[in-house]
Amino acid sequence: MKKFSLLVLAAVMLAACGEAPKEQSESMKKAEEVHETLVKLSGDVADMMHAKIGDLEARMEDATAQGDSLMAVKLDSLNQRLESLHANFHDWEENMVEIPGHAHSHDHDHEHGEHCDHDHDHEQNKIMEGISDEEHLEIQQEQLRQIEELKKEIETVSVK
Repeated sequence: MKKFSLLVLAAVMLAACGEAPKEQSESMKKAEEVHETLVKLSGDVADMMHAKIGDLEARMEDATAQGDSLMAVKLDSLNQRLESLHANFHDWEENMVEIPGHAHSHDHDHEHGEHCDHDHDHEQNKIMEGISDEEHLEIQQEQLRQIEELKKEIETVSVK
């Protein structure tokens, strides 16, 4: 009888510790896939932007050293455009909506090689926990659309 009581007690304790994990909906699985894509794309966009900024800065130094004021003015205009897009990127990044319970890293290099660990608004993420799986998917798809659009804009800035 004592063994039976211990077995029942162990079963009750296991049941109290938590439920079996809930099966994820197809919408939430897709939302996570889209989120992983946009996280990777954001890293690629950051790398591309920093490469363009670095190239532009080197070209501006060369133009200034050679006394080519016309080229320096042209390059300064491009620099202002890239800096504006860089600010837009950071705004987008700071407003990225996470998927509750989805763990991953948003680490990539910023500011010409400085490592940056992102600090997203986790209070905002708590609010997002109450929305439907389909809404999570829609949000992730919109964020992906936004970063793809920003990438296209950055690609149009030509440093020739």
